[in-house]
Amino acid sequence: MKRVSMVAVLALVAALVAAPVSAAPTKWVRGPVTAMTGDTITVTVKGAASTFKIETTTRLIAPGAGTATREKGGVKLADFVKVGQYVEVRYTEAGAAKVASEVRLLAAEEESASKEKDATVSGNASAQGTVVSVAADSIVITADGADVKFAVTPKTVVTGTGMGTKTRELQAAGKPTVITAFIGPKDQVVVYYTEGAPPAAFSIRVVQKVAK
Repeated sequence: MKRVSMVAVLALVAALVAAPVSAAPTKWVRGPVTAMTGDTITVTVKGAASTFKIETTTRLIAPGAGTATREKGGVKLADFVKVGQYVEVRYTEAGAAKVASEVRLLAAEEESASKEKDATVSGNASAQGTVVSVAADSIVITADGADVKFAVTPKTVVTGTGMGTKTRELQAAGKPTVITAFIGPKDQVVVYYTEGAPPAAFSIRVVQKVAK
């Protein structure tokens, strides 16, 4: 009987060791670039500088960067980002190090908004994934293999290529600018949110729209 119990314990330990570890939460910060090296980028928010490690897997989102990154086999920040420009850095924390998973050069309107707010929001969580469903007051995405529901309010901002044009078209036609007019199932998005039950999305960036 003891032998059976020991076998069961060993099997349980082996299962726990083999179980995948949950992905570290992805945080983000927006602000001006104040320094760069070959493998780091520094962003200053409200006088506080944060330095992020750049790895070959770090995604760079900037005009022309996608093709260049694929062709050159790694992110070349200096080719697309300059000191003084505003960026968004999505990152994970590994001990004392902050590792950038994505560096995105902000569009003109996003840069203006960041300057007006003095880049006051930083360190919030974000999740990237595929939209499962979307309603006027919520959105569900699959992120890291799990479905996550976020609350949506009239203040939730939707950004991405073509979103500004879509907003103007709806307003000109006298139609409501609800989230369902911009986002649909299977779209690829990044949700920026604050913790809660459920977590609340204050901004959603459309990365890729599915063809209809």
